[in-house]
Amino acid sequence: MGREVAVSNSLGIGQISLNAGWYGEVTAGGFIGRRLERLSDYQMLNGCLAEVQARDVGELWLLCDAQTRLSERVALAESVRRRP
Repeated sequence: MGREVAVSNSLGIGQISLNAGWYGEVTAGGFIGRRLERLSDYQMLNGCLAEVQARDVGELWLLCDAQTRLSERVALAESVRRRP
């Protein structure tokens, strides 16, 4: 789980690379991280977010990591729920 961050231009407005499954954008007010893949309805119902906002890159990376871990656990719960 490497922490890779690259701002695309000198103005600080553009895209950044985050941990697997996420991409980020630098905005005038901070940073936005968005998932690359769609969440299931079950994941969204149980608190997983498709987008997170942060004031700095470290915070953004942590939020994306936390959401990735949450979505993995919720997906596991969803698969257990489907068992007969």
